[in-house]
Amino acid sequence: MMIYFGVPHYYQDNALRAAIALLNIRTLIQNTPTPILTDTALFLSCQIGIAQGPVFAAEIGELRGRREFNVLGDAVNTAARLMGRANPNQILVTQSVYEAIADRFPAIPLGSCTLKGKSQPLPVFDLCPVPAGIATGGDDRGKIGVS
Repeated sequence: MMIYFGVPHYYQDNALRAAIALLNIRTLIQNTPTPILTDTALFLSCQIGIAQGPVFAAEIGELRGRREFNVLGDAVNTAARLMGRANPNQILVTQSVYEAIADRFPAIPLGSCTLKGKSQPLPVFDLCPVPAGIATGGDDRGKIGVS
């Protein structure tokens, strides 16, 4: 699944909005009771990558036929590559995302990693879980939110 921020409306805090949304999604998945299918417990997890940068965003397709909204570009590819490298329930972010959210969310530097399609290794950070009971947004119920 791809979730994008800043299209079609750009906000200065898009990286923060993405981090908040994805931390909430990870928490939701982690707190979902384990589903059972024919006496077998299914392991639920998510692997998340966050990157930012310029993208091409537009409706593509036949004028009177099937059309879909697409977002293409290096930031999209980088986020997908990070997602593929993430461990279960891990959120990996690029350095530019980390710098945009560092005053609100802790992250562990993982060093540089080589990603397919990149000529140089990229610094990568592991977005840490927010400690329980700490409000990180404008929501007075203690959930992660944007004020």
